[in-house]
Amino acid sequence: MEKRLLQLKQILTHLVDIPENEINVALNLFKPISFQKGENLLSEGKVCKNLYFINSGLTKSYLLNEGKEYIRQFAVENDFVVDLGSFLSQKKSAFFIQTLEKTDALKITYEELDNLFNSSLIFMKLGKVIADRSTINLIKRSVSLVKDDAKQRYLDFIKERPSLTQRVPQFMIASYLGITPESLSRIRKEISS
Repeated sequence: MEKRLLQLKQILTHLVDIPENEINVALNLFKPISFQKGENLLSEGKVCKNLYFINSGLTKSYLLNEGKEYIRQFAVENDFVVDLGSFLSQKKSAFFIQTLEKTDALKITYEELDNLFNSSLIFMKLGKVIADRSTINLIKRSVSLVKDDAKQRYLDFIKERPSLTQRVPQFMIASYLGITPESLSRIRKEISS
């Protein structure tokens, strides 16, 4: 089995116990795709037609308002990336999803995934597990933006995604945390001293 598909298989079977014959049916639906740094997987105003599994690389999901980026999410190896709202509703997205590094991924279309979920209770359960995780992360992030101070948000970020501090420019991390780059610089100095 190709390395990319093996990587996806390990993640899926870790989430839900899937019989070998059924996992192979699912894996055959995922197609390899590569993106150069700076390419959009999704643009604002377009319908999100694909879900991506990141084999290698890095993406950001963001809103653009009056020329300013508001970063919602970073995705790295073994993450799924999608605008779930647009994907599930098949309505236009308010988000951009863009690569920050050369990115190799596997993609599956909305129709293929919908058919897969409808074909088996196991895959319906898998879809629920993935959607639940995404929803929980979104709620956790929303609560953190309201309740936690900037320093705590940064400490949580470096604890949960330590590799990103080396891979993502500081101004993007600041945007993700909902603070200015200057505030992030002060917080980093405070932590290091």
